[in-house]
Formats: sequence, structure tokens, C-alpha cells
Amino acid sequence: MSASLFISSTPFDLALHRNKIADALSQAKSGSPALRVVLAAPETGLAERLRLVRQASAYVGVFGMVYGNVDTASGKSLVQLEYEAALAAGLPILIYIIDEDEHLVLPKHVDTGTPALYLSELKSHLSQTQDVRFYESADDLVAKLENDLLRVFAPAPVPAPVAPAAVAESTKADAVVEPVVEANEMPSGLTGTAASKRYALTPPRFAFFKEKVAHLFQREMPDAVLQDVIEYLLAGNTMSAASALRRGAGISLEDAIEEVRKTELVIVDTVQRHQAQTGAVK
Repeated sequence: MSASLFISSTPFDLALHRNKIADALSQAKSGSPALRVVLAAPETGLAERLRLVRQASAYVGVFGMVYGNVDTASGKSLVQLEYEAALAAGLPILIYIIDEDEHLVLPKHVDTGTPALYLSELKSHLSQTQDVRFYESADDLVAKLENDLLRVFAPAPVPAPVAPAAVAESTKADAVVEPVVEANEMPSGLTGTAASKRYALTPPRFAFFKEKVAHLFQREMPDAVLQDVIEYLLAGNTMSAASALRRGAGISLEDAIEEVRKTELVIVDTVQRHQAQTGAVK
């Protein structure tokens, strides 16, 4: 019997994405695992949804710009409860979050007000606890999912013996090059052209945001690099933040973009929480 994959998402705004996942995985491909896609219909009750999640072999959460229908008893959306059920069941979990800079979205498919705050909080939590991927389109989502499923379901390869000399060469190749960071003295407020726009932080504010996001990175980050990333993100300058991280951490641009996206979710959630509490936009 083939493994089952529970796809969790809001149904109407992500209908195209759900259909493309189902179509792609229903077609047998060489080297791909045989999977049965499980999609809960909009009218499916909560108890049945959670039963389907627990019976699945793996869980896929796809999150857009809509929080979704809310269960009155818990105050949480159905998609959030499905994720929590998968977590409690110990299933392999794959999380995909919409790339807000690249993905086209209709205004009617964007939450505002309280649902937007709840969604922001959920995305922030996911970015801190799961290996999140960001998708730019329905096709991009399917491509990333298919690659990730090969990793989740493929048998672990048996490593070949490595000669001592090869190990030594590999160690040299993997040596970390200490990044060179240029320190820039920044005035307060928004500065720079559109390409390099950033929000200069005072030391106390930098310390506040550092506490929120420093743990998200795969390695310890120099304060100068981290401040560059945060200041660019506060100004909505995602690509400059990724470039700064790439240079400062010595990683690929693709990896830098993934880490910046996670950081951005936490920063956005932090700012929105502050605005909701104070009722003021800083």
C-alpha cells in the first residue's frame, strides 16, 4: 500500500496549488515514491480532518495569506489544528510559506485585521520551529515539494568508505573562511536609495531585535552582519538583506534568501504585535 500525504492548506485561495500538487503526485515518475494525496474538502469536520492527519504517512502544510476558518472551541484555524495534530503524531512535516515579495496574490486572498495577526504569529512560529521553504508560484511549490519528498521517503544511502587522504582533503575544502565585514556608521531613520534602503537602529533597538532573531541562523552571526540584515528587513529591502547575509556569512545566495525569509517572518510578527499593543505605527 502506498504512503499517504496529507496536504493542509486553506482551500479557496490555494485551490490551484492544491490541484497542481494532486496532479503532479498522481503521475508515476521514475525514482519518485508512490504517494496517495489526501485533501480534506472545505466541508470536512474537524474530527475527520484530524483523523486523516493522524493516519497519514507525512504532512505538508502550505500557507498563503489567509488564516482560514476558525474552530470556535479552540479559537485556532483548521489548518493550524491540522499542523498541531501532525506534530503530536510525530509525522514527517514539510512546511511551505508563500513568498510575499514574488508570488502574485489577489487582494481578496489577503487577510487583514485580527486574522492577519494570527497568521503572522503562526508563520513566525513555523519559521522558528520547522525547516521552512518559500514558494514563488504554484509550479515552484510543486517542484520544491517533489524534491523534498525524495529526501523524506527515499531510503538512506549507504556511505562508501573514504580513504584517509580524501578525508583530509575534504576537511580542507570545508574549512570556513572568516568573512570580512565592512562597518558603516549609519544615521537614524530610513536612509539610502531604493536599492539600499535601510532603517538604522539605535543600540537598544538592535539588541531587542537581535534577541528575537539571532537563534534562527545556522551559525553564530557577527553583530555587524546581523544588524545589516535587520535594518534592511525593517525597510522592506529583502534582497539587500540576503546579499548582506551572503557576504557576511560566506553562504550561497539561495541559502541566504531562505534564512532571510524566516527572519523576516519573525520581524514582521514582532512589529505587528507592537503596533497592535500600542495602536501606533512607528
